[in-house]
Amino acid sequence: MKQLWKKRIGAAAVCTALLTTGALAATVTYKTIQVQYSGIHLVVDGVPITPKDANGVEVEPFVYNGTTYLPVRAVGEAIGKQVTWEGSSQTVYIGEVPGAAEYLTVVCPPYQSSDYNSGKTFSMDGVSYHANSFYLSTPFIGDHPHALFNLNGQYSALEVTIGHLDRYANEENTIYVYLDGVYSQSITLKPEEMAKTVTIPLEYALQLKIQKDGYGDVGFANAKLIR
Repeated sequence: MKQLWKKRIGAAAVCTALLTTGALAATVTYKTIQVQYSGIHLVVDGVPITPKDANGVEVEPFVYNGTTYLPVRAVGEAIGKQVTWEGSSQTVYIGEVPGAAEYLTVVCPPYQSSDYNSGKTFSMDGVSYHANSFYLSTPFIGDHPHALFNLNGQYSALEVTIGHLDRYANEENTIYVYLDGVYSQSITLKPEEMAKTVTIPLEYALQLKIQKDGYGDVGFANAKLIR
C-alpha cells in the first residue's frame, strides 16, 4: 500500500505541474501533494464514463483539498466536445479553437446571389445573430432568393442553424441545396417551427447553391464549413 500511495503521489505531482504550467505560462513549478483516490465515478447524462487519456489508458479522478479533479479530455469528449492541447501557449481548448473554424460567409462569400443579406443582425426565436451568419429574403411571393458559393472542392459538410426570422415565424419555407448544379436535398421549415441546426453534406463539391421558396426571411446562423 505504501508503494502504491507513493506512486499515486508522484502521479499527482505530475498532474499538478501540468496544471500549474497553464497558469504560469513559461514557468514550470513542481509540487508534491497528497490526494485522495476513492473510486470516483463519472456519469454524464446518465451514462457511466471511464476516463482515459489520449493513449486509451484509464485515468482515475482524485480529490485534493476538497476539490475533485477530472481528466479534461475525458470530460470534453463525454459531452461531445473536441479537446485540443496547444503547447506553445500552454492552453487547453474544449470545443472550437479560436481562429481555427472556417465559416462560409468569411472564406467562401457568394459570388452571385439575389436577396442575400450578410453582416446584418437578425433574430430567430428571440436569439440574435450577426457574425458568420446571413439570411435570404423573399419580398414578393414567387421570388426565389438564392446564393452561389465557390467551395473549390475543399469541404465535406456545412453545419448551420436554419430558422424563420422572428417577424416571419408564421410562414412556411423550403430550402433547396444544389451541389455542382445537381439537386442534393431540401429542408422544410413549418409555420412556427423553431430554428434547427443541421449538417448538410457537401461531398467536396466545387459549387454550392442555396435557394429558398416561400414568403418572408430565413436565417442561416453560424454557417461553419467542415473539411
